[in-house]
Amino acid sequence: MAEDYAGGLVRRLGRWAQDHPDAWRVGIAEAEAQGVALTVTVNDEILDDPNEVPAGLWRSFTIECWARIPARTAEDIEASLVKVGGPALAIALNGIVEQENEADLPSFEPLPEGAVATIKVNRYERNPVNRLRCISHYGAVCWVCDLDFGERYGASANGFIEVHHRVPVSTMGGHYLVDPVRDLIPLCSNCHSVAHRRQPPYQPGELRELLGLPPKMPALPELELPLDGP
Repeated sequence: MAEDYAGGLVRRLGRWAQDHPDAWRVGIAEAEAQGVALTVTVNDEILDDPNEVPAGLWRSFTIECWARIPARTAEDIEASLVKVGGPALAIALNGIVEQENEADLPSFEPLPEGAVATIKVNRYERNPVNRLRCISHYGAVCWVCDLDFGERYGASANGFIEVHHRVPVSTMGGHYLVDPVRDLIPLCSNCHSVAHRRQPPYQPGELRELLGLPPKMPALPELELPLDGP
């Protein structure tokens, strides 16, 4: 969490994310690939889809990350902190640190022994709960291309999948309640990235059309909010 004195850094991170949305999404995907759940807050508003880069001036920025990792020893705890906090720190540093070659993403180095790190955590339960409900209904398989990470990559990838918001955050009212079955859908990393290549994002059925796949049955529930076309 950037403090008040870090306004310049936050503005710089926002400009970088808006100018390099693909690099931003790569950082988010890398964190999710590590099994780390991210909650990103910009200007005190939670991003329901962290892959969508908010426009405008960024005044505040927070990345909150968590994962269930068994830790029984001090070494286990230290390793878990590096695994959970590393990807989020890399995302922030990528937009703040001056780079000679923007194609090279900065690697995360563990803190030296004896260093002190302050971790601030706010957990918004509805995000992980909605994600779990979505996956429980649809399964951990890409709804568009039917990719099962466990079948493709083996046991280490069992259960891995990304969750896409069918309703863009910009169309949600202040009191909009997310329906995990109607509004969320599991997508693989590739399909999720392509969905956000357009504003508003491609709907899952449209992605199947791009792949030359037939309509999927049963069809997805109809959305309650109208989506503006490109």
